[in-house]
Amino acid sequence: MARAISKDFLNDLKNGKLSSLLERVLADDTLDLELRGDSVGIYYRGGRLFRITEKGSGTYEIYFDLNYCKTEAWSNTGIIVICNPTVEQAVKNIPYYKQAMDMWLHKNPKYEREFQQLLVRENNNQGDISKSTDYYILDIEYTDDNDRNKSRFDIVALKWESKSWIRKDNGKCSVVLMEMKYGDKALDGTAGIEKHLEDFKNFFAKPVDELKEIYRDWEKVFKQKCELGLVEGLQEKQYDVKIKFNEPENEPEVALIFANHDPDKTKLGDVLSKITCTKYKFKILIANASNVGYGLYVDKMRDVTEYQA
Repeated sequence: MARAISKDFLNDLKNGKLSSLLERVLADDTLDLELRGDSVGIYYRGGRLFRITEKGSGTYEIYFDLNYCKTEAWSNTGIIVICNPTVEQAVKNIPYYKQAMDMWLHKNPKYEREFQQLLVRENNNQGDISKSTDYYILDIEYTDDNDRNKSRFDIVALKWESKSWIRKDNGKCSVVLMEMKYGDKALDGTAGIEKHLEDFKNFFAKPVDELKEIYRDWEKVFKQKCELGLVEGLQEKQYDVKIKFNEPENEPEVALIFANHDPDKTKLGDVLSKITCTKYKFKILIANASNVGYGLYVDKMRDVTEYQA
Protein backbone atom coordinates (compact mmCIF):
# COMPACT_ATOMS: atom_id res chain seq x y z
CA MET A 1 0.00 0.00 0.00
CA ALA A 2 1.24 3.47 -0.84
CA ARG A 3 2.49 5.42 2.17
CA ALA A 4 2.13 8.98 0.86
CA ILE A 5 -0.99 10.80 2.07
CA SER A 6 -3.51 12.84 0.09
CA LYS A 7 -3.02 16.54 -0.61
CA ASP A 8 -6.00 17.44 1.60
CA PHE A 9 -4.63 15.34 4.46
CA LEU A 10 -1.23 17.02 4.07
CA ASN A 11 -2.76 20.50 4.10
CA ASP A 12 -4.90 19.73 7.15
CA LEU A 13 -1.77 18.69 9.01
CA LYS A 14 0.23 21.73 7.86
CA ASN A 15 -2.28 24.49 8.49
CA GLY A 16 -5.75 23.01 8.88
CA LYS A 17 -7.84 21.17 11.44
CA LEU A 18 -5.00 18.78 12.39
CA SER A 19 -2.25 21.38 12.61
CA SER A 20 -2.23 21.53 16.42
CA LEU A 21 -1.28 17.84 16.49
CA LEU A 22 1.58 18.39 14.05
CA GLU A 23 2.72 21.37 16.13
CA ARG A 24 2.95 19.11 19.18
CA VAL A 25 4.99 16.54 17.25
CA LEU A 26 7.41 19.22 16.04
CA ALA A 27 7.76 20.61 19.58
CA ASP A 28 8.33 17.22 21.25
CA ASP A 29 11.43 15.14 20.47
CA THR A 30 9.80 12.03 21.96
CA LEU A 31 7.13 11.97 19.23
CA ASP A 32 7.48 10.75 15.66
CA LEU A 33 4.92 11.06 12.86
CA GLU A 34 4.92 8.45 10.08
CA LEU A 35 2.82 8.36 6.91
CA ARG A 36 0.52 5.39 6.34
CA GLY A 37 -1.42 6.24 3.17
CA ASP A 38 -4.98 6.76 4.41
CA SER A 39 -3.70 7.47 7.92
CA VAL A 40 -0.73 8.75 9.88
CA GLY A 41 0.71 7.30 13.04
CA ILE A 42 2.12 9.39 15.87
CA TYR A 43 4.61 7.23 17.76
CA TYR A 44 5.95 7.47 21.29
CA ARG A 45 8.77 5.23 22.50
CA GLY A 46 8.18 3.06 19.45
CA GLY A 47 4.49 2.49 20.24
CA ARG A 48 1.65 4.19 18.43
CA LEU A 49 0.25 7.02 20.51
CA PHE A 50 -2.42 7.98 17.96
CA ARG A 51 -3.60 6.72 14.60
CA ILE A 52 -5.27 9.49 12.62
CA THR A 53 -7.36 8.10 9.76
CA GLU A 54 -8.78 10.07 6.84
CA LYS A 55 -12.48 9.14 6.65
CA GLY A 56 -13.47 11.29 3.66
CA SER A 57 -15.27 14.62 3.25
CA GLY A 58 -12.63 16.33 5.36
CA THR A 59 -13.24 14.20 8.46
CA TYR A 60 -10.71 12.27 10.52
CA GLU A 61 -10.79 9.70 13.29
CA ILE A 62 -8.20 9.74 16.07
CA TYR A 63 -7.61 6.40 17.78
CA PHE A 64 -5.75 5.48 20.96
CA ASP A 65 -5.35 1.83 21.91
CA LEU A 66 -6.93 1.44 25.35
CA ASN A 67 -4.96 -1.76 25.91
CA TYR A 68 -2.19 0.57 27.08
CA CYS A 69 -4.42 1.36 30.07
CA LYS A 70 -4.54 -2.27 31.25
CA THR A 71 -1.94 -2.06 34.00
CA GLU A 72 -2.46 -1.89 37.72
CA ALA A 73 -0.22 1.17 37.95
CA TRP A 74 -2.40 3.08 35.50
CA SER A 75 -5.62 1.97 37.17
CA ASN A 76 -4.30 3.35 40.44
CA THR A 77 -3.95 6.82 38.91
CA GLY A 78 -7.70 7.15 38.53
CA ILE A 79 -7.19 9.01 35.24
CA ILE A 80 -9.58 8.24 32.39
CA VAL A 81 -8.64 8.70 28.73
CA ILE A 82 -10.86 7.99 25.75
CA CYS A 83 -10.27 5.86 22.67
CA ASN A 84 -11.44 8.36 20.03
CA PRO A 85 -10.60 11.87 21.24
CA THR A 86 -11.23 15.03 19.27
CA VAL A 87 -8.18 16.94 18.06
CA GLU A 88 -8.49 19.31 21.02
CA GLN A 89 -8.84 16.44 23.53
CA ALA A 90 -5.90 14.57 22.01
CA VAL A 91 -3.58 17.60 22.17
CA LYS A 92 -4.63 18.55 25.70
CA ASN A 93 -4.29 15.05 27.12
CA ILE A 94 -1.08 13.88 25.41
CA PRO A 95 0.73 13.77 28.80
CA TYR A 96 -1.88 11.34 30.15
CA TYR A 97 -1.78 9.13 27.06
CA LYS A 98 2.00 9.08 27.33
CA GLN A 99 1.84 8.16 31.01
CA ALA A 100 -0.42 5.19 30.27
CA MET A 101 2.04 4.01 27.61
CA ASP A 102 5.01 4.49 29.97
CA MET A 103 3.41 2.23 32.56
CA TRP A 104 2.48 -0.41 29.97
CA LEU A 105 5.93 -0.36 28.36
CA HIS A 106 7.54 -0.76 31.78
CA LYS A 107 5.83 -4.14 32.01
CA ASN A 108 5.94 -4.93 28.27
CA PRO A 109 9.14 -3.37 26.90
CA LYS A 110 9.54 -2.94 23.14
CA TYR A 111 13.17 -1.88 23.01
CA GLU A 112 13.71 -2.63 19.33
CA ARG A 113 10.91 -0.30 18.23
CA GLU A 114 11.99 2.32 20.74
CA PHE A 115 15.48 2.36 19.27
CA GLN A 116 14.08 2.52 15.74
CA GLN A 117 12.41 5.77 16.73
CA LEU A 118 15.73 7.08 18.07
CA LEU A 119 17.23 6.39 14.63
CA VAL A 120 14.50 8.50 13.05
CA ARG A 121 15.12 11.38 15.42
CA GLU A 122 18.89 11.46 15.09
CA ASN A 123 18.96 11.09 11.30
CA ASN A 124 15.93 13.22 10.38
CA ASN A 125 15.45 16.04 12.86
CA GLN A 126 18.35 16.47 15.22
CA GLY A 127 19.69 19.75 13.85
CA ASP A 128 23.32 19.72 12.69
CA ILE A 129 23.63 16.00 13.51
CA SER A 130 20.93 15.08 10.99
CA LYS A 131 22.30 17.48 8.39
CA SER A 132 25.65 15.69 8.45
CA THR A 133 24.47 12.06 8.45
CA ASP A 134 24.24 10.15 5.17
CA TYR A 135 20.75 8.66 5.55
CA TYR A 136 17.23 9.94 6.08
CA ILE A 137 14.58 7.58 7.45
CA LEU A 138 11.62 7.32 5.08
CA ASP A 139 9.60 4.82 7.10
CA ILE A 140 9.66 2.44 10.02
CA GLU A 141 7.80 -0.87 10.31
CA TYR A 142 7.15 -1.00 6.57
CA THR A 143 4.87 -3.85 5.54
CA ASP A 144 4.85 -5.07 1.94
CA ASP A 145 1.09 -5.58 1.56
CA ASN A 146 1.43 -7.00 -1.96
CA ASP A 147 3.68 -9.80 -0.73
CA ARG A 148 1.75 -12.92 0.25
CA ASN A 149 4.18 -13.39 3.13
CA LYS A 150 3.58 -9.80 4.31
CA SER A 151 7.29 -9.15 4.51
CA ARG A 152 8.15 -6.40 6.97
CA PHE A 153 11.18 -4.12 7.02
CA ASP A 154 12.11 -2.30 10.20
CA ILE A 155 13.47 0.73 8.38
CA VAL A 156 13.39 2.18 4.86
CA ALA A 157 16.17 4.74 4.50
CA LEU A 158 17.07 7.26 1.83
CA LYS A 159 20.82 7.15 1.24
CA TRP A 160 21.96 10.65 0.33
CA GLU A 161 25.54 11.31 1.32
CA SER A 162 26.16 14.57 3.14
CA LYS A 163 29.14 15.61 1.00
CA SER A 164 28.18 19.04 -0.31
CA TRP A 165 28.57 18.19 -4.02
CA ILE A 166 26.34 15.11 -3.56
CA ARG A 167 23.72 16.82 -1.39
CA LYS A 168 23.31 19.52 -4.07
CA ASP A 169 22.17 16.87 -6.57
CA ASN A 170 18.62 15.61 -5.92
CA GLY A 171 19.29 12.64 -8.18
CA LYS A 172 22.12 11.08 -6.18
CA CYS A 173 19.81 9.18 -3.85
CA SER A 174 19.14 5.49 -3.37
CA VAL A 175 17.17 3.34 -0.95
CA VAL A 176 18.67 1.08 1.73
CA LEU A 177 16.41 -1.39 3.52
CA MET A 178 17.41 -1.92 7.15
CA GLU A 179 16.73 -4.44 9.87
CA MET A 180 17.38 -3.74 13.55
CA LYS A 181 18.02 -6.42 16.16
CA TYR A 182 18.09 -5.46 19.82
CA GLY A 183 20.14 -7.81 21.98
CA ASP A 184 21.49 -11.26 21.13
CA LYS A 185 18.21 -13.13 21.72
CA ALA A 186 16.75 -11.53 18.57
CA LEU A 187 19.40 -12.92 16.22
CA ASP A 188 17.85 -16.28 15.35
CA GLY A 189 14.48 -18.03 15.33
CA THR A 190 11.47 -17.32 13.12
CA ALA A 191 12.28 -13.60 12.93
CA GLY A 192 16.03 -14.07 12.65
CA ILE A 193 18.51 -12.67 10.17
CA GLU A 194 18.03 -15.34 7.51
CA LYS A 195 14.27 -14.79 7.45
CA HIS A 196 14.77 -11.07 6.89
CA LEU A 197 17.34 -11.65 4.15
CA GLU A 198 14.79 -13.81 2.34
CA ASP A 199 12.23 -11.00 2.70
CA PHE A 200 14.72 -8.56 1.16
CA LYS A 201 15.41 -11.05 -1.63
CA ASN A 202 11.70 -11.38 -2.42
CA PHE A 203 11.28 -7.62 -2.43
CA PHE A 204 14.08 -6.95 -4.91
CA ALA A 205 12.78 -9.78 -7.11
CA LYS A 206 9.51 -7.93 -7.76
CA PRO A 207 8.67 -6.96 -11.35
CA VAL A 208 10.44 -3.77 -12.38
CA ASP A 209 7.24 -1.77 -12.84
CA GLU A 210 6.04 -2.71 -9.35
CA LEU A 211 9.34 -1.70 -7.78
CA LYS A 212 9.35 1.59 -9.65
CA GLU A 213 5.89 2.38 -8.30
CA ILE A 214 7.08 1.75 -4.73
CA TYR A 215 10.19 3.89 -5.24
CA ARG A 216 8.12 6.75 -6.65
CA ASP A 217 5.87 6.54 -3.58
CA TRP A 218 8.94 6.76 -1.33
CA GLU A 219 10.05 9.88 -3.19
CA LYS A 220 6.67 11.43 -2.45
CA VAL A 221 6.86 10.35 1.20
CA PHE A 222 10.21 12.12 1.55
CA LYS A 223 8.82 15.32 0.02
CA GLN A 224 5.78 15.24 2.29
CA LYS A 225 7.92 14.64 5.38
CA CYS A 226 10.02 17.65 4.42
CA GLU A 227 6.92 19.79 3.87
CA LEU A 228 5.61 18.79 7.31
CA GLY A 229 8.86 19.81 8.96
CA LEU A 230 9.81 16.24 9.89
CA VAL A 231 13.18 16.46 8.10
CA GLU A 232 15.60 19.23 9.06
CA GLY A 233 18.53 20.86 7.31
CA LEU A 234 17.28 20.87 3.71
CA GLN A 235 16.17 23.71 1.49
CA GLU A 236 12.83 23.49 -0.29
CA LYS A 237 14.50 22.90 -3.66
CA GLN A 238 15.96 19.68 -2.23
CA TYR A 239 12.61 18.13 -1.35
CA ASP A 240 12.03 16.59 -4.81
CA VAL A 241 14.50 13.73 -4.72
CA LYS A 242 14.87 11.21 -7.53
CA ILE A 243 15.84 7.81 -6.21
CA LYS A 244 18.27 5.82 -8.35
CA PHE A 245 16.66 2.66 -9.58
CA ASN A 246 17.94 -0.36 -11.47
CA GLU A 247 21.19 1.30 -12.59
CA PRO A 248 24.33 -0.82 -13.01
CA GLU A 249 26.30 1.23 -10.48
CA ASN A 250 23.44 1.26 -7.98
CA GLU A 251 23.62 -2.20 -6.45
CA PRO A 252 20.73 -2.76 -4.01
CA GLU A 253 21.80 -2.55 -0.39
CA VAL A 254 20.47 -3.78 2.91
CA ALA A 255 21.92 -2.86 6.29
CA LEU A 256 21.74 -4.82 9.53
CA ILE A 257 21.79 -2.87 12.78
CA PHE A 258 22.68 -4.73 15.97
CA ALA A 259 21.88 -2.76 19.11
CA ASN A 260 23.48 -3.78 22.41
CA HIS A 261 25.20 -6.90 21.14
CA ASP A 262 27.38 -8.49 23.82
CA PRO A 263 30.87 -8.77 22.28
CA ASP A 264 31.70 -11.66 24.64
CA LYS A 265 29.03 -13.81 23.02
CA THR A 266 29.59 -15.77 19.83
CA LYS A 267 26.00 -15.87 18.56
CA LEU A 268 26.30 -12.87 16.24
CA GLY A 269 29.46 -14.23 14.63
CA ASP A 270 27.86 -17.65 14.27
CA VAL A 271 24.75 -16.21 12.59
CA LEU A 272 26.71 -13.99 10.21
CA SER A 273 29.13 -16.76 9.24
CA LYS A 274 26.20 -18.85 7.97
CA ILE A 275 25.05 -16.21 5.48
CA THR A 276 25.76 -17.30 1.92
CA CYS A 277 26.25 -13.94 0.27
CA THR A 278 26.16 -15.36 -3.25
CA LYS A 279 22.47 -16.22 -2.73
CA TYR A 280 21.58 -12.56 -2.70
CA LYS A 281 21.74 -9.98 -5.46
CA PHE A 282 22.26 -7.15 -3.03
CA LYS A 283 25.04 -5.91 -0.79
CA ILE A 284 24.67 -6.83 2.88
CA LEU A 285 26.12 -4.21 5.23
CA ILE A 286 26.56 -4.04 8.98
CA ALA A 287 25.98 -0.61 10.50
CA ASN A 288 28.47 0.64 13.06
CA ALA A 289 28.06 3.58 15.41
CA SER A 290 30.04 6.77 15.09
CA ASN A 291 31.62 6.10 18.48
CA VAL A 292 28.34 6.12 20.48
CA GLY A 293 25.13 7.31 18.83
CA TYR A 294 22.54 6.52 16.19
CA GLY A 295 23.66 8.74 13.33
CA LEU A 296 24.14 6.63 10.19
CA TYR A 297 27.20 7.20 8.00
CA VAL A 298 28.38 5.51 4.79
CA ASP A 299 31.94 5.23 6.12
CA LYS A 300 30.68 3.26 9.11
CA MET A 301 28.99 0.59 6.99
CA ARG A 302 30.92 -2.68 6.76
CA ASP A 303 30.39 -5.53 4.33
CA VAL A 304 29.06 -8.64 6.05
CA THR A 305 32.04 -10.65 4.72
CA GLU A 306 34.27 -8.74 7.17
CA TYR A 307 32.41 -10.45 10.00
CA GLN A 308 32.56 -13.94 8.61
CA ALA A 309 35.20 -16.34 9.87
